[in-house]
Amino acid sequence: LYAVIDKPDTFLVSATRLGGLHGYGTEGATAPLGGGVVGFTKAYKRERGDVLVKAVDFEANGKTAVPAELLIAETLSDPGVVEVGYCQDKRFAITLVEEPAVDGSEGLTLDSETVFLVTGAAGGITSEIIADLASASGGIFYLLDLVAEPDRNDPKIAQFRSDKDALQKTLIDEAKAAGERPTPVVINKRLMTVERDEAALRAIETVEAAGGTAHYYSVNLLDNAAVTAVVDDVRERYGRIDVLVHAGGIEISRALPDKDPGQFNLVYDIKADGFFSLLKAAQGMPIGATVSFSSVAGRFGNSGQTDYSAANDLLCKITSSLRSWRPETKGIVIDWTAWGGIGMA
Repeated sequence: LYAVIDKPDTFLVSATRLGGLHGYGTEGATAPLGGGVVGFTKAYKRERGDVLVKAVDFEANGKTAVPAELLIAETLSDPGVVEVGYCQDKRFAITLVEEPAVDGSEGLTLDSETVFLVTGAAGGITSEIIADLASASGGIFYLLDLVAEPDRNDPKIAQFRSDKDALQKTLIDEAKAAGERPTPVVINKRLMTVERDEAALRAIETVEAAGGTAHYYSVNLLDNAAVTAVVDDVRERYGRIDVLVHAGGIEISRALPDKDPGQFNLVYDIKADGFFSLLKAAQGMPIGATVSFSSVAGRFGNSGQTDYSAANDLLCKITSSLRSWRPETKGIVIDWTAWGGIGMA
């Protein structure tokens, strides 16, 4: 792609059939896989601001000739607009409008019987949100993360909580005793491991402290069988998921020419395929609401994050499409930015 677009007078215009309004119409997105294309395109424009880049959306049904003519027309004008849609013979662009958080619909009642399923449960942001949800409900929590179930008596977790400098010294001493070089990279990586373990334990403890029930599972979201096994356990015990919070994901920022294809797939698959696997496993089971953690990178695109932007915008479009095939489920996507004191979403 970069080899081609570096040539004079080249451009990137992507075409989708999300409904003509990029999934923001009242009927939601059709063909939601197009969200991945749009997210990628927006991020690519951030990397290559000097190149004509557009994501053009069309209605689900229509003759091929009309979109082809409109795509050609888009290459000839209005280069500053990236997201364009055509619906009912009108051209639209996407903008932001401030709206009240309360939309007039009846909200979910959270109580001790509420069943939550949360991915990415050992993330710093997620742990904080689990604490709030547990405090508000005292409910039943299925906590999923790649991190192994933490040992409640792990001395490193206790040291992390009481004295991080002492923990760092412990890790350095352990590395030396094992004949390893305690480089900053090595020690920081091990500190991050302890930090994730602590966050997982904190999630469990906050649920229990609020009077709730915590079921912790170490799960790779790319392992469909493992995801299905957890959802089947929820199905057998409770018969429903009241709130599905999808916060699992990783981020590896690199410009597209420097991205390893395997890393691209990993970033994309955990976020996007992980959500799809959860919904697929829950077929036939009521879900009260889905809450997906996206990013401003999904909404606007971001340099170095073509994979992350693609996956997050796909989350938005899948959620938008729930209106047509899971109308009883309330779908929410939150485009987080950085959290003070915690970091990126």
